Amino acid sequence: MKRMLQRAGVLATCCWLAACTTVGNGRMTTINQADSAAVLVVGKTTKADALEALGEAKVRTLDSGYEFWLYEYSQGLPKFVNYLPVVGLVSSRIDPPRRELRILFDPKGVVKKYALIEDATSF
Repeated sequence: MKRMLQRAGVLATCCWLAACTTVGNGRMTTINQADSAAVLVVGKTTKADALEALGEAKVRTLDSGYEFWLYEYSQGLPKFVNYLPVVGLVSSRIDPPRRELRILFDPKGVVKKYALIEDATSF
């Protein structure tokens, strides 16, 4: 019984230390549809404008000269918690809230289109 309580204590400590993680661009924590529409104007906003307003992004350059920028933000439990006995049964079924901002720039470096995608359970 004592050994089982010790293991439970270790498990609880691990969970407490692993409580929450956040991944991605910190500016994405508060952005909403209105904010993104104010910052990103199709046909007008340049890459320099987006970089100044939103910070660094994951960038993919396409062969056609277009660029795809991705801003991500998610928060939740770290993945290793999924491998803990009992806790993993529950945590592996929980999807963390996510927010993504996807921007497509034309070859001239101007916004062609964008999309802000949020979970239903998001923030």
